[in-house]
Amino acid sequence: MSASMTGRERLLTAIRREEPDRVPISPRIWAFLMDYYGGGSWEFVLRAAKEFDYDIYFATPGPIPPFIGPSLTYRGFPAEGVRVTQQIEEEDRAVTVRRRFDTPAGPLTDEVYYAPPGFEYGIAPSLVWREHMIKGPEDLDKLPYVLPDPSRPSLGQYREIERIVGDRGLVELTMSPPLDHFLGDLRGLTNLMTDYYEDRPFFDRMFAMFEEYALKLLKAVLEGGVRYIFGTWYYASLSSGWSPAIFREIFVPFIREHAALVHQYDGIYHIYDDGKMMQTLGDYVEAGADVVETLTPPPVGDVDLAEAKRLYGDRTCLKGHMDLLYVIKMGTPETIAEAVREAIEVAAPGGGFILGSSDSIREGTPVGNVRAYFEAAHRYGKYGA
Repeated sequence: MSASMTGRERLLTAIRREEPDRVPISPRIWAFLMDYYGGGSWEFVLRAAKEFDYDIYFATPGPIPPFIGPSLTYRGFPAEGVRVTQQIEEEDRAVTVRRRFDTPAGPLTDEVYYAPPGFEYGIAPSLVWREHMIKGPEDLDKLPYVLPDPSRPSLGQYREIERIVGDRGLVELTMSPPLDHFLGDLRGLTNLMTDYYEDRPFFDRMFAMFEEYALKLLKAVLEGGVRYIFGTWYYASLSSGWSPAIFREIFVPFIREHAALVHQYDGIYHIYDDGKMMQTLGDYVEAGADVVETLTPPPVGDVDLAEAKRLYGDRTCLKGHMDLLYVIKMGTPETIAEAVREAIEVAAPGGGFILGSSDSIREGTPVGNVRAYFEAAHRYGKYGA
């Protein structure tokens, strides 16, 4: 073992469930950086990693420009014969976007509201869907005309960021499953939960369609040489409203398919769920997750880190855990240091632990608290000390 590993070596060693020179420190931090530096993109992550001395574990945006998500301009490259019209209204810094896609199979429409940025809504407020694009089974035949070609992902940005980061850390590519930022936005979670009970054939058809699409896209990026995949599953979290039974019936088979495909290419599959996870953590592990995040503790989450380590620490790498609100933002340097010490004490032995956070460290967090987090991680995280 090297006396002083690079960030990349340190992270890969932990993911292999071996002991590196010290516990890797890789919190989600973009919201804090937007407030602290004025931006949360990869350039600011590099700057923060130098200032605070942590290991870069960064997920780049997905390989296809979002035509569904938070973008005021449609960039989905529709098929020939599709006409796109868009209306943008601004009022008191809030933005409403109405879109219409006239396809050979008929029109698709949606409406999205972007709350004004600010303290009340957070530094990067979530959009609100006032009208979802999928309103019924008839809309599924129209979607292929507006969905980007999954066999032609854009990987240039990913490769450039990976080159720049180099041995300072790992750069992942964010890959959404059928639900996150696909059906979860196109149809809406409440509608999908209702469809499960009231129109199961429609529900199953939607998921089959988008699972095929998501797997084609995942295979294309793996064929393109990407090996580190950040799989988002927070729309499937129990905190979103799904029952454990539906989670295991519907989502676990999808997770297993995605993990298996990544492993066919000798890749690493990192699963992200920022909700309550104690009941589903074993499902993620059994499905093939190499890294599982966020492991949020009570009161926001429900993960007992010591129990998670005991049950699954020999089969997956555990990442995250530090409560971003009650500990990092609202705590004191002393309580933060104690929480860091306790997390490392229970999860670090034997490797397989990356100290992170329960989501992004928030804007408004005192910089002294952020520094206390990193200082404690360095103080207590050395192996063999």
